[in-house]
Amino acid sequence: MNHNQRSGTADPTTAGPSHSPRLLAIGVVGAALIDHQVHRTADSRARLEGAADMARRLGVLDGAEAQLVANLIARYDVGQPHNAFAPGAHA
Repeated sequence: MNHNQRSGTADPTTAGPSHSPRLLAIGVVGAALIDHQVHRTADSRARLEGAADMARRLGVLDGAEAQLVANLIARYDVGQPHNAFAPGAHA
């Protein structure tokens, strides 16, 4: 008797649909931005600046988006409160 049984009910892992480099860059920069908003450390700032710079150099983050990240970092530098970017707040 030949039984082929799988343990568990999950389908085998396969490579999912590929995402565009732009979406991946937005995800990486967004994660770094959230990390910096929460922790506000020199390391989190360096990761955010590095991710944004890399995305800009690769051409997946345009100049306006890179400037937005720079403006957000500048706000952190002057000690804006953690809720400065709440809906309705002006950039």
